[in-house]
Amino acid sequence: MRYIFFLFLLFIFSACNEFNNDAEDSGNVAGGRKLPSKMEYSYDCLSSDSGNISDMLGKAGNLINKVATFNIEVTDKEQMKYGDTFLIEALKDKNFVIDTTSPEIPKLQTILANLVKARVKPTDIQYQIYLVEDTATINAYTVGGKVFITSAMLKKCSSDDQLYAIIGHEIGHNEKGHIKSSLKQLKASNKFFGEWGESFFAIKKLLTGSFNHKNELEADYFGLDLAWKLGYDICAIRSFWDDMAKGEERNTINDFLNTHPYSDTRSKCLVSHIKKNFEVDCK
Repeated sequence: MRYIFFLFLLFIFSACNEFNNDAEDSGNVAGGRKLPSKMEYSYDCLSSDSGNISDMLGKAGNLINKVATFNIEVTDKEQMKYGDTFLIEALKDKNFVIDTTSPEIPKLQTILANLVKARVKPTDIQYQIYLVEDTATINAYTVGGKVFITSAMLKKCSSDDQLYAIIGHEIGHNEKGHIKSSLKQLKASNKFFGEWGESFFAIKKLLTGSFNHKNELEADYFGLDLAWKLGYDICAIRSFWDDMAKGEERNTINDFLNTHPYSDTRSKCLVSHIKKNFEVDCK
């Protein structure tokens, strides 16, 4: 009974802490365009993308992860080391090629640097961006301060406004603790499953993905907020996700396994976020 009471207190503390972190991170800072004094991150718009079963499993999984990773610490330095290791291992794959000659690289580096400077209460994570030679996969991802964007994603973004939002999203995964949470789970799996821990963790990640819908939307909001501060057109992201939604299929398997919200849902959520917090109607 005492253990159950402890879990309940831990769950309440974690929920309150997440709310406070959102509120603190959205404060105003000097320089650039100031964020509204009161920002609200709403996730109600995700309800159409998840059924009751996946919602219940997601909440249960989050609680289990919080209990399993309680008192496990991951420093910013450890996160960056993980990113370094990922890059070293990725480069061993002949299909993973970093473009070092593209004339777009300086622009990507400038965008990253501007976004990093615009952070509120920044971590000590040092960021680098890499252009991956992949003309087939529209993707961007991050590992411990390393931000990777495929050439297909770069081509898909029709403006710098969209690029700022996309790259800002990847920074958000680091700054909002999503990478740290995954590494805590890795430490926990090694602790509880010994030498099989890392394999267990890898299988779990293969099946469930690195982040959940809330993580993805939180990173979306974070990236848009930074883009707003820097004076970019945050409504431009709507056309990006509307275009990505074309031909995107919805089915039960996707609802259960897909770690990213559907593109049309992301578009609606972001338009709502912009209107509610910035009083801009993205028509």
